[in-house]
Amino acid sequence: MINLENKVFNIYIYIFIFIIVLILNQSAVAQNRIFFNGRDITEEIETLERKGELLIKARDLEEMLDAELKWQSAIKTLEMKSDGVKIKLMADSPYIQIGNKALKTKAGLVLMDGSAFVPLARSIEAFGFLLEFQRGKEELYIFKPETTIDNVCWSEDGNQLKIEMDEITPYRVLKGENEKEIIVEIDKAEIAKGFTDNISNDNFYLKIDNVPDNALLRLTVKSKYPIPFQLDGGVHEEEEGLVLSFLPQIKTISWSDKDMLMVEANGEIFKPDIMYLEEPRRMVIDIPNLMLGDYKLNLPENEWVKDVRVSQFKYDPVTLRIVLELKGEKILQPLSREKEDLLVFKPTVQTEINNLVYSGRKIKFNSTSSLVPDMFLLSEPPRLVINLFNAERGENISDSVEIENDSLIEKIRTARFDQQTVRFVADLKELTGYSWEEEKTNDGYSYTVSFKNKFSSISSKEVDGFQYININLTGNAEYEVKKFNYPHRLVVDIKNAVDNLEDIELPEYGSMIRDIRTSRFDKDGKEVIRLVFELNKYYNHEITKTEQGRRINIALAKDQSFVNPTRKDRIVVDAGHGGFDPGAIGKSGLEEKEVNLAIALHLAQMLRDSGQDVILTRDGDEFISLKQRVSKANKSGAALFVSIHANSFNDPQSSGTETYYSRAKSEKSRKLAEYLQQELETGMDLLGRGVKEENLYVIKYTQMPAVLVETAFLSNPHEESLLSEDMFRKKAARAIYRGIIKYMNTISKGGDNL
Repeated sequence: MINLENKVFNIYIYIFIFIIVLILNQSAVAQNRIFFNGRDITEEIETLERKGELLIKARDLEEMLDAELKWQSAIKTLEMKSDGVKIKLMADSPYIQIGNKALKTKAGLVLMDGSAFVPLARSIEAFGFLLEFQRGKEELYIFKPETTIDNVCWSEDGNQLKIEMDEITPYRVLKGENEKEIIVEIDKAEIAKGFTDNISNDNFYLKIDNVPDNALLRLTVKSKYPIPFQLDGGVHEEEEGLVLSFLPQIKTISWSDKDMLMVEANGEIFKPDIMYLEEPRRMVIDIPNLMLGDYKLNLPENEWVKDVRVSQFKYDPVTLRIVLELKGEKILQPLSREKEDLLVFKPTVQTEINNLVYSGRKIKFNSTSSLVPDMFLLSEPPRLVINLFNAERGENISDSVEIENDSLIEKIRTARFDQQTVRFVADLKELTGYSWEEEKTNDGYSYTVSFKNKFSSISSKEVDGFQYININLTGNAEYEVKKFNYPHRLVVDIKNAVDNLEDIELPEYGSMIRDIRTSRFDKDGKEVIRLVFELNKYYNHEITKTEQGRRINIALAKDQSFVNPTRKDRIVVDAGHGGFDPGAIGKSGLEEKEVNLAIALHLAQMLRDSGQDVILTRDGDEFISLKQRVSKANKSGAALFVSIHANSFNDPQSSGTETYYSRAKSEKSRKLAEYLQQELETGMDLLGRGVKEENLYVIKYTQMPAVLVETAFLSNPHEESLLSEDMFRKKAARAIYRGIIKYMNTISKGGDNL
C-alpha cells in the first residue's frame, strides 16, 4: 500500500514539473538581441515566443513608436496608431488588421499576466519599418527605411535605366540566372506609395520584391533578349539616384528615297568591319558593341539590295552582324559619319586608283570617284593599313613601291583584299601619326596621307627658382609626363611620334639636367617614344601649359621652397565607402573601406602638420551617403575636395593608379587631378593609368575643385598585398599630399591661369 502511494505521489510530482516547464517554455523570453534604429533595446523590452513567432509587449511597442494605444476590454481588442497608420488585433484571433487589410499571423494577440503581446514582425512592418535577421548571430535589426524609390524609368534614348530615389543607400547590381536578367538590390529601401511601373513593355518586365529578413528591396529586370549590360562601368550615381547604362540596340534598317541604306541605333554606333563576299555577292557589316533588339526593316524594291539579314554574331565581344545580299554587280560603300548613331551606305560605281607616289613623308594617289577609307595602324611589325572600298588598281599601280633612304617608311605594298577592296600597306620603321586629305580635281579626286609628330625643337632656360624645359612637336601629340627615382629622371612618353632626337640641336643642360636621351617601348599594343631628362637633383615639377598639343612646357623646381606649402586653406578628405558598404573586396578579404580610411587619416595628419585645416567626411567605419558627403563639403567652405578609393576589375591582372575629375567642373579640377596623378605615379612605383574624365557624384556636385583617386587595384593580388601594409598606405598618402601642396603653391604663384 505504501509503495502504491509512493508511486502515485511520484507521478503527481512528475506531472507538476512537466506543467511548470511547459508554462516556462510558453512564456520564455526570446534569446534574440534586438536593435532598433541601431540601438540595442533587448533589455528595455519584454518579448516571448508563441507558435514559432516572436511577440513584443504592446506597451513596449507603444513607447518605441511613440504611438497611441487603446484597449477595449469588453471585446478584448487592441488598437494602435502611429503616423497615420492604425492596426487592430483581437484576442484568440490570428489576424492583424492593417487599415482595410487583414493579414494572418501564427500567434495573433496573446494576453498574459495582465499584459497584451502582439506579433513583432507584422506590427513593426505595418508601421513602415524594415527587418533584418542575422541568423548566425541571432540578432534582429529594426530599421526605418532610409530611402524611397520614387520611379524606375528609361532614359529618352532607351539606353539607360534610371532608379530615382531620395537618398542613395548601399546597393548591389548582380547578374541574373542568364543573359536576359539583371538584379539590383538596395538596402533599407521602400517603394513610394504612388510608384508605377514605367519599365515593362514588349521587351522588358520589372519585378519588385522585399527580401525577408534582409531589410532590402530587390528589383529584377527581365528581357526578351540578352540585356546589353556590363557590371564594370555600367553603374553610375547621380543626384537623383542610380543609372544603369546599357549598350545600344539596333533601331532601324531602311532604304531611303535617295537610294541610300541607313542603319540607325538608339545610341552610338562604333566603327564597323566590312567585308565583301561572292557567290552570292554579299556585303558583311560587323558592328561592335551593338545589340540585337526589335528593329524595323524597311526595304522596298530597289535595284541594289535583294535581302537583309541581321544576327547577334558574338556576345564576347559583343558584335552585331548585318549581311546585305546585293543584286548583280551592284556595290555599296560607307559614307563619312555625320551622326554617331547612324551608318549610311551609298550605291556607287567601282573606282580606279592611279598614280601612287611617296614623297616628303606623304603618300599620294588619285581616284576616279570619291573614297571613304578604312585606316588603322598595326604594331607587329609597324605598318599603316589603308582599305579602299569599291576600288580596283589602275595599270600604273604596281604590287610594291620601294622607298630608299627614308627614316619612316620602308615600302608600300598594294593588293586586292577581297572582291571589292584594294588594300595599301605602308611598312613603317616605327609607328607614327597620320592624317587623310581629299581634294576634288578635274579628273576625279586626289588623296594625301600625311605622317607627322616628331620633335621640332627642345629648349631650356632658368628663371626665378625654376628651370624651364620647352618641347616642341610638329603635330598634336598624346603624351604623359612622369617622374622616376634612383636616379632622378623626368620622362615624357609620346604616342605616335618619331624619334628624331639626333636630328635636332639640344639645349645647354643647365643646373638641373645631367643628360637628355630617348628610348622606345610598347604600351597597350602601341609604340611609345620616351624622352628622358636625367637630373642632377629633384625637388618637384609642374607642367605649365601646352599649345594645341604641339608644345610641352615643364618647370623644374630648383629648391625645396616649391615643396613646402605657401598658403593655408581648408581641405575636405573623403574616405570612400564605409559601414554597411565595404566597397571592393580583395581575394584575401581586404575591404576597400578599411584601406580608404587608413590612407585618409594619414593624409589628414600630414596636411594638418603642414598647417592646413582638414575636414574628414568620415573618421570611422560608418556609412555616409554620397549626398551627405557632398553636402558636408559644400557647407564647409573648403578650397579642395579629395576622395580616396581603391580600384577593382574582373581581370586580376589589371593594375595601377588613376585620378578622376568631372568634365562638368572647372579647369582647376583637371589641374588638381594632373598634379595628384604625377605624384602617385612617382611616389608609389605603380603603373600610371593617367587622368580621366568621369561625372562621378562626389566630384561633380561639390562646389570646389574636386578629384577622386583610385590608389591601386584590390582585385590584383599583388596590389591587394601592398594595400594591406601601413607603409604603403602612408606612401600613398604622402603622394596625394605632395600633389595637393604642389597645386596650392601653383595657385599662390598665380600660375597656369588658375
